[in-house]
Amino acid sequence: MRLGLALAEGREADMARLAEAHGLFGVLTGWGDPMTAIIAAVYASTATQHIRVVTRVQLGLEHPVTIAEELSILDNVNNGRTVVLVDTGDLEHEAAADEIAVVREALSCRPIQHGGSKWNVPAGLPANVTAPSSISVTPKPAQMEIPFWVTGSMAATVAAASGLAVLAQHPDPINEPRFVQPGLATISGNLKLDREQVIAWAASGVTHLMLQPPEEAELDAILTLMSRHLGPEVMMPQFPRVMSESRVPLPWPGDTRR
Repeated sequence: MRLGLALAEGREADMARLAEAHGLFGVLTGWGDPMTAIIAAVYASTATQHIRVVTRVQLGLEHPVTIAEELSILDNVNNGRTVVLVDTGDLEHEAAADEIAVVREALSCRPIQHGGSKWNVPAGLPANVTAPSSISVTPKPAQMEIPFWVTGSMAATVAAASGLAVLAQHPDPINEPRFVQPGLATISGNLKLDREQVIAWAASGVTHLMLQPPEEAELDAILTLMSRHLGPEVMMPQFPRVMSESRVPLPWPGDTRR
């Protein structure tokens, strides 16, 4: 299982930069406020070079083609590191499934022509008799296919039809193991409790776990806890714990490296 960091609003760039320095696989933006999620993802993207940037997109707030355009630009900004966490919000199952379909089709490399239960793209309004029969979002994403995860009240039913992964928020055993199964948890900063928690998440079948640090915690200490103690515990089978709990060795005499 790989660990990522859920970013606090207003601190995205600094937290993302530190998460990358500690070797985490990715960061999550917009969990607190979906209205600023993509902007927050831009800050995290420009502050890093390698880690994945997961951004929460709540449905029902914007036109899905507009959402696709914003995500496509984001994916070009971070050179293909975007992962989309779709939140079904207040939508019912059918409307949520239709909106997700529009976003995913618009992000493909072919023109979109969609006729669904809620959305028609192009709209086909009577006044627009000369409108094209299909449209295309530009620029195209840097990735061939942007990964999508799902959360929200309709996540399970939408995922069952689309085959997308649902963001787990409890370390319950996963009934149908997947190559990628995301999760979200909050850590306390207590080594013993947090270690037991991530071990339980790994045992449940989760492959990528985003961790929310406590608000009052010193961030560098929390990242050290994650990278030195929690990460090796769940990434390396039979990890010799004595290695992570040993003291950092003193510099070798005469070593000028910093």
